[in-house]
Amino acid sequence: MNFLLYWMKRLSLGFLGVMIAVPVMAESNVVKSVTAERVLWDKRPIVVHIQRDHERIIHFPDDVRYWLPDQLQRKVTVLAANGVLYIRALEPFSRTRIRVQGLQSQQIYLLDVMADESASVADELIVITAESVINQAKDKTQKMAAQDWRVRLSRYAAQQLYAPERLLKGDSAIKRISVVSQAIPLIRGGVIEAVPIASWQGGGLTVTAVRLQNKQTHSLVLQFTPASEGNSVSLNKRLRGRWLTATLQHKWLGALGQKDDTTTLYLVSAQSFVESTGFVNLNAGLKEDNADG
Repeated sequence: MNFLLYWMKRLSLGFLGVMIAVPVMAESNVVKSVTAERVLWDKRPIVVHIQRDHERIIHFPDDVRYWLPDQLQRKVTVLAANGVLYIRALEPFSRTRIRVQGLQSQQIYLLDVMADESASVADELIVITAESVINQAKDKTQKMAAQDWRVRLSRYAAQQLYAPERLLKGDSAIKRISVVSQAIPLIRGGVIEAVPIASWQGGGLTVTAVRLQNKQTHSLVLQFTPASEGNSVSLNKRLRGRWLTATLQHKWLGALGQKDDTTTLYLVSAQSFVESTGFVNLNAGLKEDNADG
């Protein structure tokens, strides 16, 4: 739940686009970084320098197997494990080709390996393919899209509840759904009453607005970090359920009976609100699912 504070601050922020750059290489297909060499496989043999008595660690996009020429059998030690090839040169040797194959992709890679006394190279070499770059880009895009929906839903719910009618804007991708509006023990301790008041779905996610009311005769400060003051309530520990994000309308709760004794909590979940709370049935005595704790 530590990530919840971040999203609480994100409601009023915009988004930055993601731009992924693939290095452009003129004469060499090797791009050096501080800790490793990165090689884009473009069907040309990859030149691998090894210093004698040193090991080079070569990463591939998936698990691999290799074929070692007879002339290298006693000159190197090679181990393939978890998509990584470990090569140690026992003595110097001239440029020799090793064939490597990805077990899932069936992609064949050619390594031109050579060893000498003076070679000074990074210990690790990372082999990337155009396909792996595209897949990484897709993963990042999907992750960003999911994050966008969390904020988009929370913003939409807040606008529907509190924005002036003239400023309300519809969203065809978001639809309102029913939710049982009754007090539930959503927050441990009994000092705050929680009542779900509205719920929407969009992007495969659900956002539910929950009205929180202070039941104490003194003010409270709600936060998602460990409580730092006597009147602080850490939702990080007390909030029941499985939520992707939780965002407060405001964190201050006045004493019971005051005008500011309530606030709204926006909960985004991957499942329906009832399923995410961990309560088996909101209409049947609010039995709590033991799996939630």
